[in-house]
Parts: sequence; structure tokens; C-alpha cells
Amino acid sequence: MDEDAVLIEPRKIPGDPKIDHPIVLTLFEPYLEFLRKELKIKKTTLRRIRFPSMSFFTTTVDGEKISVCGTPLGAPQTAIILERLIAMGARKILAFGCCGSLQADLQIGHLVVPTDALSEEGTSAHYPLPEGVEAKGDENISQLCVEKGREKNMKTVAGKVWTTDALFRETRGKVERYGQMGLLAVEMEMSALFTVAMYRKVRLGGLMVVSDELGTLKWKTGFLNPYFWLASKKAAKIAIESCLAL
Repeated sequence: MDEDAVLIEPRKIPGDPKIDHPIVLTLFEPYLEFLRKELKIKKTTLRRIRFPSMSFFTTTVDGEKISVCGTPLGAPQTAIILERLIAMGARKILAFGCCGSLQADLQIGHLVVPTDALSEEGTSAHYPLPEGVEAKGDENISQLCVEKGREKNMKTVAGKVWTTDALFRETRGKVERYGQMGLLAVEMEMSALFTVAMYRKVRLGGLMVVSDELGTLKWKTGFLNPYFWLASKKAAKIAIESCLAL
């Protein structure tokens, strides 16, 4: 008997949509609304998918299909949703969320494109990758996001991020140490998303808007800053354009 064999495999449930086209997985609830408005989708057309409960819609832009799904919080729930989406057929996924910057020159409203992540979450360890294989973002998706962000004159930086399960345990010591190591930002999902994507052999990249600044060892939040919301709306357009280009 194979003791490592799982008892519950992710599967498509009757009534689930078929996803054979790029998808934006939103990691921050307001971004689902930005995407809905940008794609001119009526609220009444949003669907709720069971287990786990999530909002979902599909539309067509210039003959190309795109789907939007959201919004999980944290690595465990996000990994479950990604597993379910893959079971429905998703093979190209862009995770769209926000993050706290660890570098003083990365300010509220700037864009971060995660290429890999330092994992301080508990989900990734359950997805063992082959020896020598690292959990990383899809290079093509990352490059598209960088190019399209810079085309819109937004500061866009690609690099490694820190994924944590503990929002309220982002200590001064860790922020300083990881900033000195060159990590760009902190968030709660990307290392798990990269790991599950590599394990399941699908393409996944990320696009994040800086919502908080931590790099000076003083917390500066952008959620009350109109510029953050303006930048987020521009980033929603970038997420759509990047997905459609896949």
C-alpha cells in the first residue's frame, strides 16, 4: 500500500465551468470588482462556485476568453481554490493581489511581479517537488506583466517575495533581514501558489500592487490613499491584458 497516496483528489464537480483559457485569480476582494467593471460584467452574471465558495465569471474580449475568480485569503484557502480550478481545466493563471513593500524605494501604488518566494507558510511542504526543482513563477507571464506595467508608466519591479501565514507577526527583525536579502515585498499566498502550480505542471505568475510600506521599519498603509486605488485600477487593466496575451 502506498502510504503517500492521497484519499481525496481534486476533481471537477457537476455544474463546475470548463476552464481551458487564461484565468485571473484575485487575492484581494476589491480587485474582483475592478476586474468586473473593466470587463463590463453585470453583477447579476457572477456565479458562486461551491467548495470552496468563490465568485467566478467568464467573458470574451476580441474573441479571446478570459475568466476571473476570487477571492481567497492566505495560502491554505488559495491552494484549495487553485487545485479546484486546475481540476476544471485551468492551465494558465495570473494571481492578482497586493503586498507590503520591504524596500524603501518601493512605494504605495508601485507594482511587484513575484518571480519566486521565501515560504513561511505551511501549505507548500505538502507538495513535494522533484529534487532540484524550485517553485517559481512562469517566466513568460512575469515578463508580460513587467512589460505591460512599464508601458503604462508604472514603476514595476520583478523579484523574490516573502510569503507568511502570520499577518500580525511581520516583525522588525524579519522585515529588516529580508529587506537586506533583497526580497521585495511580503504577502500571504505566492509561495504556495508557485509550489502547487509546479506540482501540477501548470503555468502561474503574479502581479501585486504595493498597499503598505514596511521598508523603513515604520508601517505606512495605503488603503486610505486614493493613489493606491488609482494604481490598483490600472493594475487590473494590466492583469487583463497580460492574461489575454497568453
